[in-house]
Amino acid sequence: MSLSINAVARSEEGKGASRRLRNQGLVPAVIYGGDAEPTSVSFKNNELLKAVTTDGFLTSVVEVSLDGKAQKVLVKALQRHPATGDVMHIDLLRVKEDKAITTRVPLNFINAAKSDGVAKQGGRLTIESKLAEVRCLPANLPEVLTVDTANGQLGDIFHLSDVIIPEGVELVALLKGEDHNQPIARIGKAKR
Repeated sequence: MSLSINAVARSEEGKGASRRLRNQGLVPAVIYGGDAEPTSVSFKNNELLKAVTTDGFLTSVVEVSLDGKAQKVLVKALQRHPATGDVMHIDLLRVKEDKAITTRVPLNFINAAKSDGVAKQGGRLTIESKLAEVRCLPANLPEVLTVDTANGQLGDIFHLSDVIIPEGVELVALLKGEDHNQPIARIGKAKR
């Protein structure tokens, strides 16, 4: 998936400047990392809102167009207003095509309803972890990682090692050793 969003450089910084930007329908942001200095930018609120609601925006490499030049970035932090949910500020990390990145990717559990543990034994899949930390090149970054629970029985526990890992992607926890193979889901008795 390739997302692209336009940014405008800004020179004013601080709370007051950010408040004025928001009143004009803009969202302050900063792009940092890589070989370049941090750059203060702003996005149109409506464009950013459309991008944020797109599946994979928070976990994919996004292209930011600034002064006619495209930069590949990864969303590192997104601050929302506590009452309205509006995006207040966004931090973006520059990525290079040839340098591995470490980020979190959502886990997608499939076929639970078809498993014996759920369909025949009356169990229920309980998800214990919704994200997994991965390391890979930006081009290999998956939108989601899949866990197939079709063979699950009542009492089974699914671990990070059960994740279907695409080529060129590594799970950071498993790189630390077998004792970091944490549980991510289980099929237990359904409460009545």
